[in-house]
Amino acid sequence: MKHRLSIWGVLIMLVAFAGCRRNPFDVDVSHVKVNLNIIRFDREFCQIRPDSIYRYMPQWKKDYGYFWTVYSRGVLNLGAPESYDYLVRLKGFFDYCHQYGIEHDVQKAFPPGDKFITEKLTDAFRHYRYYFPKQPLPRIFTVISGFNVSVFTGDDFVGISLDKYLGRDYALYPNLGFEKYKRRRMTREMMPVDVMRAWAVAEFPFNDSVNNLLTNMIYQGRLQYFLDAMLPDYPDTLKWGYTELQWKWVNAYEKNIWDYLVGKNVLFSQRALDIKTFTGDGPFTTPFHRNSAPRAGTFIGYRIVQKFMKNHKEITLRQLMQISDYQRIYNESYYEP
Repeated sequence: MKHRLSIWGVLIMLVAFAGCRRNPFDVDVSHVKVNLNIIRFDREFCQIRPDSIYRYMPQWKKDYGYFWTVYSRGVLNLGAPESYDYLVRLKGFFDYCHQYGIEHDVQKAFPPGDKFITEKLTDAFRHYRYYFPKQPLPRIFTVISGFNVSVFTGDDFVGISLDKYLGRDYALYPNLGFEKYKRRRMTREMMPVDVMRAWAVAEFPFNDSVNNLLTNMIYQGRLQYFLDAMLPDYPDTLKWGYTELQWKWVNAYEKNIWDYLVGKNVLFSQRALDIKTFTGDGPFTTPFHRNSAPRAGTFIGYRIVQKFMKNHKEITLRQLMQISDYQRIYNESYYEP
């Protein structure tokens, strides 16, 4: 994998071929009715003074129920609302946000008249409703998390931390320790990708009885295939969180990646480190060079899913997402890079 690159001819052919292919997910969803319940909780948060937080907390708990519990305990890590120091911790979080102007920066980036969130998520969930007509839609909460998480989910909601989408050049990100490859993705354009991926993980969790590298590759690849259907107009680089160079690399070196996995006899490894190395996030895939794409194993899993669906045109996206035998997807893909 570390030999000299000489791939430009291959890349030109790949790009030309890709340009000639029809997007199979380019479907008409204009007739699909979707009325997303988007709750700008971040605005409620920003409109109150830290010294009056005690008056609002009981009402939030009453109005938002399970969401407030997940947000308060699981995202802000404030502990149980019943604990004796809970309100002190909550006020401390408000003081922190006001001190650094986080709430101001969020409102500046996502002002009241901004329709980006509504338009992009409505379009994505129209596609979701098109393929999964009987599935309920989540409520959408926008929040400030103190840079803790990007997207979180509950049984019936998706939470979006707007302070994680303030742009790659946002001044506080480097000081908070976010690496360059992470900051590159901390833009509003990545938000719909993160939301739909998080919702897919919540709705279609890993459920194979075999937990090895191959099954994880296929599971993660299936999530990427799902994103293709939900966001058909989105560039592949955004759906993968890749740079242009990384996207070209992973396409050009697909066979080399596969040969490496087979040759190193790790395809059926159950070691957590092997699974993380080839499907976990990072600036690149560590066994390869620093210009490689991260999650190279996930890309192979994605190609396997594509081949499987090409061989089984009778299988719908809904049926694909319900398959629990990921080895079957591999076996019936007849994958050969």
